[in-house]
Amino acid sequence: MDDELIQLMATPLPSIRKQIRKLYRPTIEEVIHVYDLLNKCVFDNKLTRPEIILKRQYKVFGWCIGSWEQLPSGSHCTIKLMDKWYCIQWMITILAHEMAHQYTWDIERPDREAVGKKGLMSHGSSFLQHRAKMAEFNIRLKHYLYINRWFKYQRFDKC
Repeated sequence: MDDELIQLMATPLPSIRKQIRKLYRPTIEEVIHVYDLLNKCVFDNKLTRPEIILKRQYKVFGWCIGSWEQLPSGSHCTIKLMDKWYCIQWMITILAHEMAHQYTWDIERPDREAVGKKGLMSHGSSFLQHRAKMAEFNIRLKHYLYINRWFKYQRFDKC
């Protein structure tokens, strides 16, 4: 399974022309499969798969929405992702980013609340703790990715 995630991230990029048209449109089954890969490889299967919604979104690639109540999925989060991408690597990178948010909400929030602190879903140290593990699979965990830099360099470390 580890090799599969590495191979997905090493998939040759489509031409920039095809990327601009956003021709990669994953099915929900593909996204769930990638979620399960990331959960195993990066998060040691600690996450419960939340409801994942693919839909057109304005100005964002993805959202992790936390809830105080446990949802039917068993998680306290819902992940919303764009339904079309420049390439599979963008989808994997954004999904990993949203899963890092889910980890801070589902796994770390109860411990914070037990000592009287508020739960967070930020880009702080609890979010960034997954950066090194993701880097092993060539996934860059960043606060934000800049599209114009992607089209200039075609490298996540530069955008």
